[in-house]
Amino acid sequence: MTADPNKKTTRTFQCREALWQKFEQMARELECSVDYLINDSMKQYARQRGYGAAGTGGQSIPPPLVAPPPPLPSSSPSAATPVPPPMAAPPPPPVATIAPLPPPPGASRGAPPPPPAPPAGARPPKRTGAGPAMSAAPPPPPPGGSVAAARKAPPPLAPSRSIPPPPGGSLPKPVAPPPPIPPPASSQPSGTLSITYQGEVFQVNKDRFIIGRGKQTSDLTIKDPNVSRQHAMIEFLTGQYYIVDMGSTNGVEYNGQRVQRKVISDGDTFKVCDHELRFSFQ
Repeated sequence: MTADPNKKTTRTFQCREALWQKFEQMARELECSVDYLINDSMKQYARQRGYGAAGTGGQSIPPPLVAPPPPLPSSSPSAATPVPPPMAAPPPPPVATIAPLPPPPGASRGAPPPPPAPPAGARPPKRTGAGPAMSAAPPPPPPGGSVAAARKAPPPLAPSRSIPPPPGGSLPKPVAPPPPIPPPASSQPSGTLSITYQGEVFQVNKDRFIIGRGKQTSDLTIKDPNVSRQHAMIEFLTGQYYIVDMGSTNGVEYNGQRVQRKVISDGDTFKVCDHELRFSFQ
């Protein structure tokens, strides 16, 4: 037979005076004994080191081995690799220059260049008197108005075409649009949420209602050393109430199973350690 895991034995150990005074101060604030704080601290330390919870009879699990980090490269000047010198930028490609065309033979240096020859088949411009050649005369304006009036005149409208009636008689009547779909009903519970604990009713009148052992940090105080200082929270979000475990040691149970977050319905009963909390909407 195995020994009773819950059996307690008086032990003697050496402790620093300042550390013992801190534990006594914590015991007064949390309303529990120094023995409970020391046992809880030893249990949490064993769990963090991988030896399981104290009193469960679990085998010890050694911490995982960590491979040593690779050695850092030497920072001495002799071991440093030489840095190659920066490469010089390639020279830009040469820009091609276009030499000017030589003047035609027989032309003087100060005289302007001759005009280009007209294309083949084009009529030469008319000359008036002894002056230079004049350009062709502009086209005559349209009859009955100026050029601006001719540009602003709108184009002629096309003759309208009448739509023939259908062969079966009159036109069909328009179909009426479907009625709008009503919005879904809101999921917000009706009434105010209340908690019944030991025959006393507590109204949840906050969006974050705290349940725990501490008097100054909780809205519903449960005097039990197994209950955490801030054990659970009632949260109102998106029109519904939720019960949320705030990382407590013993957790929150619903129908014999531990839950982390659950929607609260009318008539639900939750257990915080050995204490029953009944929820209802009034």
